[in-house]
Amino acid sequence: MPTYTDITILLITGSTVFCLALALTGALRRRRSGTIPPVPLFPGSNFPGFFSQFYTAFVIITFAMASIAGLRAPETEQPDVFSLIINGFIQIALYLPFLIIYFTLPGRGLPRMRVLDCLSWMVAGLFLMFIPALILDSAGFTQYLVRETGCPENQDVVETLMSGSPGVKIGMLVMAVIVAPVTEECCFRGFVYNILKQYSSPILAAFASALLFSAVHASLAQFVQLFIFGLVQCLLYEKTRSLLIPIILHMLFNAISSVFLLTM
Repeated sequence: MPTYTDITILLITGSTVFCLALALTGALRRRRSGTIPPVPLFPGSNFPGFFSQFYTAFVIITFAMASIAGLRAPETEQPDVFSLIINGFIQIALYLPFLIIYFTLPGRGLPRMRVLDCLSWMVAGLFLMFIPALILDSAGFTQYLVRETGCPENQDVVETLMSGSPGVKIGMLVMAVIVAPVTEECCFRGFVYNILKQYSSPILAAFASALLFSAVHASLAQFVQLFIFGLVQCLLYEKTRSLLIPIILHMLFNAISSVFLLTM
């Protein structure tokens, strides 16, 4: 197994253990002190804490296991359109209940942000995501990691998007621009960040969720850029108090990146 694969698996395992340990120690500390606040599934809601905790652990472990399994699997031919469709339906089925509850839950009491404020934060978010990535690439950091560890410079999805058949490219675009932003934001900002914040602090929760987010993408060359992406998304979620803004920004980021790759 290549060195970069071992490092990536270590990062995935370490970030998973860190997130679970953070939640467990926080829960034990609160229980010992006798101050156990309700753990809302969403800000302003009183959804059962047990479900939110269980589902958070579920998404953390399943994302980690899927990433490790993908790293250890032997290299195969590029995915076909049918497998991409099936994968998309599976992901939607897993997170559709979350979306239904989130966008229909009454009485959350969250203040509405002005459209201009939301647009301002989205523009700021795009700059905060792209500029560090450009700086790291210009400084040769990504190339350094590729040279020293032998890791691929691009994620598998990027390689498929650049060299796949037209049908596969369309399928990958749908996954990257629609399905992935929804499912990943539901997982990492909707559940992981929210729950960890209840048992630690917003800063520590943002660090842990961003670390897990970057690790499960299983791309050592893009690890730092993805970590910054995760931190920015947590910041936007805190500032806008809406999961919809990070989802839209994630879609925009992936769409811009995909257009750039396809027109290179």
